Amino acid sequence: MLKAAIYDPYLDTLGGGERYCLTVAEILIKNGYSVDLFWSGNPDLIKKAQERFNLDIDKIKIVPDIFHLSPNKIELVEDTSSIKNITSSSQLKQNPINKAINFINRIKTLRNYDLAFYLSDGSLPFLFSKKNLLHIQVPFTKLPSSPTNKITNSLKLLGYHSIICNSKFTQRFTKKHLPKKTTVLYPPVDIEKFSASSQKENIILSVGRFDNILNAKKQDVLLSAFQKLHAQNKNSNWKLVLAGGSLEDPSRNLYLQHLKQMAHGLPVEFVVSPKFEDLKKLYSISKIYWHAAGYEVNEDESPENTEHFGMTVVEAMASGLVPLVVAKGGLTEIITDEENGYLWHSQSELISKTQLLMASPALLNRFMENSLSSIKKYSKSEFEKEFLSLIS
Repeated sequence: MLKAAIYDPYLDTLGGGERYCLTVAEILIKNGYSVDLFWSGNPDLIKKAQERFNLDIDKIKIVPDIFHLSPNKIELVEDTSSIKNITSSSQLKQNPINKAINFINRIKTLRNYDLAFYLSDGSLPFLFSKKNLLHIQVPFTKLPSSPTNKITNSLKLLGYHSIICNSKFTQRFTKKHLPKKTTVLYPPVDIEKFSASSQKENIILSVGRFDNILNAKKQDVLLSAFQKLHAQNKNSNWKLVLAGGSLEDPSRNLYLQHLKQMAHGLPVEFVVSPKFEDLKKLYSISKIYWHAAGYEVNEDESPENTEHFGMTVVEAMASGLVPLVVAKGGLTEIITDEENGYLWHSQSELISKTQLLMASPALLNRFMENSLSSIKKYSKSEFEKEFLSLIS
């Protein structure tokens, strides 16, 4: 049996990158691989991921983490250009002997695998399986530029079968530093499992984790816009629903508590850490989808703070919602303005375009139909076909 290894240093966030990696694991298992997941954290995360993402990954085997990029670990990554500062700020240098021992152990371990799939934290790892895939979900903005690092990075690149980017937007920045072997493989969305209810309600929905870290979903911006929208339409029966995960206990999530304070007195509902079936139902009955990640971000200077693709937007479209998204990052690859949704640049534009949809059911239905026909290329089946072609 062929053996594959998966590594994601941010598994406990259970975000889009984690769904991407675990879907790769599911596809490999389905196609005859045994799959090991390098992870030394809470093993119950796999069960949570199955519930959150609706994946068949029971056969994944969790094995000790040989990369040690968890914030609680102390090994220094080979390159310190981490885009997600969670890692680089929390790691301390090991002594050279321990570092060498760990590196040798990594070589010995990875040589036992036919394929390795590694989600990068911003650094470039040495990988030693028969076929090595590096996944970039956050745009590279820099790499160490000293002569020594350039030589080291060139050696690492020789070992990669392919560098997979989650969007053309991510690829655009990655190619500036890693010009060879990059390919775009859009994230897999199981669009067949989403559907629109015949009894839609006047709900504006936004889905995204409740935090203020990298590419924050900026629910505070949406709440501010909804407050103004509600003031202008006091007699309407529309409500805003904010759904998403919380890395910590919701009662201790300060950002979430701040949002709830902002929403006081407004027709706003919070759905925290919903299971897949609950989220699917929520999508099915809603009409309009809002997304604010990347708002007021200079995407040329800080592309990592935009939405690099937008899986929840595709889920919404598959459920018959009309999306209104910030005209930044990978979102512009999904939405064509005034065809399958709206792009917006300011709160006032978001509000005015939302009012237009609220007042025109015919326009809402036309955009909904266009949305459904434009998302087939993001399906899970299409992802599986392209991924298997890549590794064949």
